[in-house]
Amino acid sequence: MRRDLGTGAAAGLAAWAGMAGWALLGVTLLGLGGATTPAALALAVSGSADLGPGTISLLPLGISLIGAVLLAIALTTWERVASAAAVFVAGLIVLAVLPGVRLVPTLLGGLTWLAVVLGVRVACWRWSWVRNVAVVLLSTAGVAMLVGAVLSFAGGARMLGTMLLAAPNLLCVALTRGLGVPWEMSGPPLPMAIVETGGFGPLDQPLWPLAVLAVAVAVLVAVFARWHASWVMALCCAAMAWLGGARVELRRPFRIELGVTGDVLVATGTGLAAGLVACLLVEGARHWHRQRT
Repeated sequence: MRRDLGTGAAAGLAAWAGMAGWALLGVTLLGLGGATTPAALALAVSGSADLGPGTISLLPLGISLIGAVLLAIALTTWERVASAAAVFVAGLIVLAVLPGVRLVPTLLGGLTWLAVVLGVRVACWRWSWVRNVAVVLLSTAGVAMLVGAVLSFAGGARMLGTMLLAAPNLLCVALTRGLGVPWEMSGPPLPMAIVETGGFGPLDQPLWPLAVLAVAVAVLVAVFARWHASWVMALCCAAMAWLGGARVELRRPFRIELGVTGDVLVATGTGLAAGLVACLLVEGARHWHRQRT
């Protein structure tokens, strides 16, 4: 038991260390400076950060997924879960009182983030198909980050910083847009000089390659989730439309809101349909294979 408690505590520390290092690297490449690292960490756990004249609502999923994997991968017993949660909460309290971080939203968002990560990890114990689906989605996000990093060799440091922090966000837009979910840019066309996608942003791409990617992911989910695929895809697409966007609110000299948002209701419906169709295709292929053999 003592060893399990130590392993869980180490997982909590590793999660914070990994997220902090990844955030520092990303914001430095973007030219924001290391002082913005606490704000990036707060955003990564569903918290909120101040911009001086306003606030930003964004989940840099690159940081979030690094933290989730480092936190959850070694949690194989309830003792490890408990000690990891305790260490993570202690770090969250420290983060929430740092300059540039909004206290209450960060505490609430961070606790919600922790509950989701631990809930998924426990579900992976009980149902192997949940673990397999999680591996599919995390692997796809990892490939997106790797491809973004490779493309950044021609795009410069800002593009690499964008990909390190937000490649999974771009993937969320790509997958849901490939299934027909509308994404909108709201507010005045203010320049965002620190964000650089090198022309590879999913809103700049034609639909057919995004549709191919989305179908491939849906089929992989159906292979492992089987008859659960429809509601799993509905849940995943809704989450991607909700988490993949961003909103900035500026209050001086007058109030301006701008951002990128996806339609969560449409994402839920298209995910449900895509999961059902993929499930029927996979089960049909399995039936055909059994008949042939």
